[in-house]
Amino acid sequence: MMANRILLLEDEPFIAMDLEGLLEEHGYGDVVTLTTCADAVAWLEVNTPSTAIVDPRLSDGLCTAVVRHLTNQQIPFVVYSGETASLADEEPAFSNGEYLSKPAMPEEVIAALKRALAAG
Repeated sequence: MMANRILLLEDEPFIAMDLEGLLEEHGYGDVVTLTTCADAVAWLEVNTPSTAIVDPRLSDGLCTAVVRHLTNQQIPFVVYSGETASLADEEPAFSNGEYLSKPAMPEEVIAALKRALAAG
């Protein structure tokens, strides 16, 4: 399971730390956490994760380019968001990810991640 590199996009430090700890606890030790869409786009230009957990709105805006890249590269992802409005209305590529509402129970996060990895 350690071969699975997970891209985590989250700009809230405590949420990011909680998710990193949860993922590590479940054997996902290779987690790359980024806090801006720009950093994620730059990272994705030279790296390919097994899957991603994406907070759709980071400090530098909506992660449109990120989810388009993930979709184009057929990298499965989980959209982890507190928003109730449909993100797919703003960017259709968001509909390619599994939506998980914040806050989620740890087992829900792991289950969504496993489904994403299985889909990849």
